[in-house]
Amino acid sequence: MIYRWAAIAVAALLPAACVAPQPADPDARALAIHERVITFDAEMDIPPDFMTGEKDAGRETKMQVDLPKMDAGRLDGAAFVLGVLQNTLTPENYAKARAETDAKLAAIERMLAAYPERIELARRADDVPRIVRRSKHFAVISMVNAYGLGEDLSRLPELYDRGLRMIAFTHAGNNQFADSNRPQERYGDTPDQNGGLTPLGRRAIAEMNRLGIIVDVAQISSQALRQAVELSRAPVVASHVGVKKIVDTGRNLSDEEMRLIAAKGGAVCVVAFPSYLKNPTTEQQGDLARIEKSFGLKTFTEAGSRLSKEQMPAFQKEMAAYRDRWAGAGASVVDLAAAIDAAVKTIGIDHVCVATDMEHGGGVTGYKTAAEAPNLTRELVKLGYAERDIGKLWSGNFLRVWRAVEKAAAR
Repeated sequence: MIYRWAAIAVAALLPAACVAPQPADPDARALAIHERVITFDAEMDIPPDFMTGEKDAGRETKMQVDLPKMDAGRLDGAAFVLGVLQNTLTPENYAKARAETDAKLAAIERMLAAYPERIELARRADDVPRIVRRSKHFAVISMVNAYGLGEDLSRLPELYDRGLRMIAFTHAGNNQFADSNRPQERYGDTPDQNGGLTPLGRRAIAEMNRLGIIVDVAQISSQALRQAVELSRAPVVASHVGVKKIVDTGRNLSDEEMRLIAAKGGAVCVVAFPSYLKNPTTEQQGDLARIEKSFGLKTFTEAGSRLSKEQMPAFQKEMAAYRDRWAGAGASVVDLAAAIDAAVKTIGIDHVCVATDMEHGGGVTGYKTAAEAPNLTRELVKLGYAERDIGKLWSGNFLRVWRAVEKAAAR
């Protein structure tokens, strides 16, 4: 990384005619571009036991993301996520979710404290280039599912002080902040039961704008998304979504939704999640139907909402076998690049970014771990993207939104 920044500095001082020509080999050119741009993953989950035992991120692990893999993949930074699953809306469940959130935040802080020479917390957008120039990775702290905040927003300033910079209100299930794009029957959810954002969700957006926390519209209902874009004084981000015209699922965004985000100056981060990038074949659908029937499920996409704790191990074993059977037929990094390209053609190069959702089902053939990040740059080069635009996709657009959020908070 030191060589990388030295090369950039030298190139900046030379006249245009003296700049060394790009490598003729496309792969070499893609790797050179990947070395020069700042690379950032906008959605990187962590397991509950992150930074314990064999999941110490400073070592080579079986996780999809650790510091050695980020080194190998020249992945400069990631949004490490405080993610919790949904449950019924009770004080007891809020307390449990808060404890899970706190444990993950403490684990991220342990990583930062254990490896200060290798990774640093980015508190402001302008911290990012400074950290990368010092040959270190940067961490952004984000939250997916504000459920653990309970019904009290008074904790947001404390979390902001500890580094929290982006919040998505829901996961799979409606909650006290908003309707989800995946309402869950087991919690008594119905589609749009809150009419989009709740009064608490509306107040949360105002408080996030005041503090300088990015509003993440991933996983909320279409109605809630429209309301959030309208209410926020700053641009919003959809941190990990797909393109609905490619795969028609509730987790993906329509062209109209993406345009609403872009019109407000926001960004849509296309995620490396297989089922959001590529429709299953007829044979795969038949295999999934067999699994559905064996577990008494209505639809595969709602599987997690109807499985008991006793069923879950058997279901996970079935799904692992399914993935093995269809390993060669799933989405690849080519499909990820194609989805990014489709989003760019819809909302423009200034409003698209990159996410993976690794450690939570994300990762595609050719980009299954952070070590394979250069493969995405290689595919973007093949599609004809220039270095400047690749830099926007990898980090520039997200950082622009972050700066706009900071500016709105200062007003």
